[in-house]
Amino acid sequence: MIEIVEKLGVAIELHQQGRLDEAGAVYGEILVEEPNHADALHLSGVIEHQRGQHENALSSIEMAIAADCSVMMYHANRARVLRALGRPADATDAARAALNLEPDNAETLCELAGALLETAKFKEALTIAIKAYQLAPDMSEARENLAHAQFSIGQRYQNDGDLTEAETHFRGALETDSTMLEALVNLGNVYRLMYRLGDARACYKAAIARDANIAEVHGNLGVVLQEMGETHSAIESYGKALAMEPKNAEIRRNRAQALLKIGQFDRGWREFEWRWQTAHFAAIRREWEKPRWDGRAVEGSTVLVHAEQGFGDTLQFARYLPRIAERGAKVVVECPSVLADLISRVDRVSQVVDFGTSLPPHDFQIPMMSLPLAFGIGFSNMLGRVPYLSVSDERQREWGDRLDQCEESTRIGLVWKGSENHQRNAWRSPGLEVFKPLLDVEGMRWFSLQKDGEALDLEATGVGQRVVSLGADFADFTDTAAAILNLDLVVSADTAVAHLAGALGRPVWLVLPYANEWRWFEGRKDSPWYPTMRLFHQSALGDWEGAIAAVAAGIEKREY
Repeated sequence: MIEIVEKLGVAIELHQQGRLDEAGAVYGEILVEEPNHADALHLSGVIEHQRGQHENALSSIEMAIAADCSVMMYHANRARVLRALGRPADATDAARAALNLEPDNAETLCELAGALLETAKFKEALTIAIKAYQLAPDMSEARENLAHAQFSIGQRYQNDGDLTEAETHFRGALETDSTMLEALVNLGNVYRLMYRLGDARACYKAAIARDANIAEVHGNLGVVLQEMGETHSAIESYGKALAMEPKNAEIRRNRAQALLKIGQFDRGWREFEWRWQTAHFAAIRREWEKPRWDGRAVEGSTVLVHAEQGFGDTLQFARYLPRIAERGAKVVVECPSVLADLISRVDRVSQVVDFGTSLPPHDFQIPMMSLPLAFGIGFSNMLGRVPYLSVSDERQREWGDRLDQCEESTRIGLVWKGSENHQRNAWRSPGLEVFKPLLDVEGMRWFSLQKDGEALDLEATGVGQRVVSLGADFADFTDTAAAILNLDLVVSADTAVAHLAGALGRPVWLVLPYANEWRWFEGRKDSPWYPTMRLFHQSALGDWEGAIAAVAAGIEKREY
């Protein structure tokens, strides 16, 4: 027995020196003499683990535990080996067995926290990681586990839309490990979603200062700069990102919108085609049997134009449908049913089909928003004939009769928010409360053209008696159009109704955020798309008061 003890001591010393082959040979000698020697079995398993032979390691360590289950380290190392084998659920059981024997062992707590992270049990992992960190704040693994748990929980909250909790946990991760780049970038993403653009920019710039070779971070910075109205700086950031990842479709689409905003149409429309490679468009991308139409003359052919995005996009670019016919083609349009009647009345449109129905025979196809590329649209040729949308006289009279029941006064239509499906709807939509000061202008009769949430918003703001509800009775956009044709003015957030009013040639005042969408360009008070449109911008991020005051002043002066 004394000889085995001495041999074990020699083997352990060799093991600690990193002389694994020699140590393993001595452990082997011990096991020849005493096959169930628990320490020799365990340490032989540790050597196998160090060599990357994890199955052999597990077998030896489990034999050691069978020989003596009271040693904490056996269970702890079994947990490590199980994690190396990709069995984190079993590793958590092994780590718990070790902690039953020694509850305050920081290394084993780290092992359990790591296994829990690998099984996505993030909240329990956080509890264990906190305990490990409190016991051993200088242990790198304890710090990394704690930061990782905080980061993972932050991601969960971010995905669930709880941005406040996400911020708390990302900040906690950074307080634990200030070098955790992922937490810094995600914190920036959360700040952007919270419209705290200055904070988001600071996070992205700090991340770039630590590692300037991550395309996504440059791309994210570009988005924030664009939303802060710094379009040229945004384009520069996109360029840095694309120098690293030239085929990043998300970044190329974002750069396209920035280029279009400053009027660089040749590059912008080409870059905009990258939208079809983005994740957002993957859901609506289709495989077409017929070739893409490129704008050339196609005498006697049929071109199918398919709407692709929001209602406003379709209304805006329907202006180019007659130009297809001018090049000799029959024009067929696929669009949502609520737009079908309006689009069918566009000059030289031969047929309109609803989404989801069988497509008629055609020779070429083109997405609606690719028409500007096909026609080489720029400031000099973007307008075309306005109005280009219309409704039947009968439909217009029906709505005129309804509005005539109200007392004589100036009639103004109001739209206060866009579709909730829009990714940044809160950015562009002031809400009805913001528009309430307009209702105090004397001599005006206000009509709601708001389709979604109309009744709830009118009740919540207490203006139901001052605004005539129309939106609830709109069956489609033709109803909306017919009502607009009986109004003196439309005041709107950046929504499809604004495009509709402009396409009908009616006076429309558009209220925009500080950094507006690309289609309204930069620094303009008018719109090249719609001669009857005026633009009213926020004077500062998030401040609608000045824009609404300017609208009120214009109404009082009858400037419409």
